[in-house]
Amino acid sequence: MIRYRLIYEDRGVTALFRQLMAKLGDPLPITQDMAGRMEASIQANFDAEGRPERWAPLSFAAKVAWHTRRKSFWTKGGGRMTARGRAAWEGRKVLTDTGRLRRSIRAKAYADRVEIGTNVKYALFHQEGTRKMPARPFLLVQREDWQYFIRRWEQWLKV
Repeated sequence: MIRYRLIYEDRGVTALFRQLMAKLGDPLPITQDMAGRMEASIQANFDAEGRPERWAPLSFAAKVAWHTRRKSFWTKGGGRMTARGRAAWEGRKVLTDTGRLRRSIRAKAYADRVEIGTNVKYALFHQEGTRKMPARPFLLVQREDWQYFIRRWEQWLKV
């Protein structure tokens, strides 16, 4: 069986591909930019208590559990909440009891991907919810961030 192979070399296209390959050699600056943007976006999710949709408010049981650990928020008999306790609860944000989860968010950039996550064991329960607790997805990158990423890649690939 005879096989034919036709090769046509366009010097302009070849030069363009060489430029493209030279650029594609190290996309790390772009992925590092993406990692930083993702971390900032997730921190904004915590600030807004959920984006694009707000997280479900904390339940009454969560409120009681939070306050019982803080004896100074209750009157001596334990039956009424003090003004300090009420003020502390009013200013409290969802998913920020100690701030551990929020502080644990890390993004790592590689040449071919960006990984973002946390090493906190209970994070999955908040992200996806449980039978008894609603999901409060905090590891979400917003639509405007994706648009930014696309623009950055388009600029980078412009030859």
